[in-house]
Amino acid sequence: MKTLKLKKSLVALTSAALVSVFAVAIPSTANAVTTCVQEAITVNGKNVDYEKCTGTDFRGSKYEIRMPSKFNGTMMLYSHGIRYNVDLPPIPVVAPTGLARNFAPEIAPTQEVGELLLSQGFALAGAGVQIQGWNVTEQVYAALEVNAIARDKYSKIDKVVAWGNSLGALSTQALAEQYSGLFDAVGAMCYSDSALSEITMAGDFLWGVKTFFDPTIKLAGYSAGTAGYLEMLGDIGKVLVVFQSIEAAITANPISPTWPATSTVPAALKALPVRSAVLMLGLMSGISTQSTTFDASSGPAGALETGFGLLINPALAVLENGSTAALLGVVAGYDLEQRAGGIIFDNSNTDYVARLGADADTYAAALSGQSLGIAGMGAYLNRLNPAAPRVKSDPAAVAKIKQIYEPKGAITVPTITITATADQVTPPGATQYLIDQYTSAVSGGSATKGMLVNIWNKPADEYTKFSATGSPIKPTVATNGTTHCNFTTSQYMAIAKLLGASAKSGKAPTASAVNAAIKNDPNLFVDANYRAPLLKYRQ
Repeated sequence: MKTLKLKKSLVALTSAALVSVFAVAIPSTANAVTTCVQEAITVNGKNVDYEKCTGTDFRGSKYEIRMPSKFNGTMMLYSHGIRYNVDLPPIPVVAPTGLARNFAPEIAPTQEVGELLLSQGFALAGAGVQIQGWNVTEQVYAALEVNAIARDKYSKIDKVVAWGNSLGALSTQALAEQYSGLFDAVGAMCYSDSALSEITMAGDFLWGVKTFFDPTIKLAGYSAGTAGYLEMLGDIGKVLVVFQSIEAAITANPISPTWPATSTVPAALKALPVRSAVLMLGLMSGISTQSTTFDASSGPAGALETGFGLLINPALAVLENGSTAALLGVVAGYDLEQRAGGIIFDNSNTDYVARLGADADTYAAALSGQSLGIAGMGAYLNRLNPAAPRVKSDPAAVAKIKQIYEPKGAITVPTITITATADQVTPPGATQYLIDQYTSAVSGGSATKGMLVNIWNKPADEYTKFSATGSPIKPTVATNGTTHCNFTTSQYMAIAKLLGASAKSGKAPTASAVNAAIKNDPNLFVDANYRAPLLKYRQ
């Protein structure tokens, strides 16, 4: 059999994902007193003048407002995604120079989007929030404050669109439901599910990494104070070692890669290629088998084209996506435990083989077969196996997390979502759950019919590229429809345009308006019959 040559740079494919999960800016010191200054920028050759106001609200959240001189009457109130509530010392790959907690305000998904919106006459506003981590409650308060400050200062604000990314999308929907009538339209981009849903996904994957590859990973039950912080940092280091070891093994032998040296599973299980174990963990936790590099089906031209696409490509996608999920499980899990005062992840009764569902047949070959691979790995992961101890949550801690407001789908103003079908942090099932909630709320009379429009962002069926020697090539720009909140400027602007029109009309955009907005984008689609799989916590 021909040996498939993979570049040494394959090790960098997952390392890049590890970096992205911690890619936050180090904040600068902000003035605690509200200050307004006149500024100007050039956008597409056009001079744009605006007043920029910054300050800190009475709870300690920094905010920013930009009011263009040529104002169209609508303000876009933005809520950012999750930021980790810990400082990180220098850590190879993840944070080579260290990272500090970021409390800076954000007024738009990207700088370019913000500048384009200003040039079109939209006012912009957003907060940084005084507490980071899973801060849905704090984000709601911060958004309320900056909205009130902006409206008080600028009486000419006629309409307000509340929109957000990831956790900010969840916070925005929570804000709109709890303060009905305060906003004229809502945008939810890469919408997040609840803390328990997200930590179940990330925790299941991390527990699998611990159980299969390194039992010394703590995973849950971090100590209080400095000891717990150091335990969390230790887990980050161990996750890095595991993933780099697996990447190196696949680089050396993609057909039959060996298991990490830290693994304590029996020899019979180690006889399986480690890529099958990686795929098993992805399928049982809900990690997408499409990533920025791997499309779950393509192989290099030649004798190994079919084999690579069937056996290796899906596992490499999970490996690339799973690094982010594993670190989310570590840092977000630690944050939520500190917030709740106890363990919130629970897999004490989870049947991981049953979790596979139809995927057990679809990916049977890549999992090394039903009787050998699925049965063997499933038996080791079984809750009765003392070598694979489960995690039991603290009921009081879970109850505390459940007190955080979770949207009910009570949508009464035009609301637009945009969701990638292969997002590894906020999978499409989060948006699907909102759709289901909305359908139920309409039936129950707590939501207005015809107010929710869902736009899906899907990568092409085949996009993995290979070098002349058969090595996968990581794209320089993340594949649209994959990775977390990976939308183009034109996609953000299409959503903003639809939201602005809906805020003024009071109606959700028509099918023809949506189709016109997305017709030139091959990755976007609207289909009432499309149904994304719910997160495992919801199933």
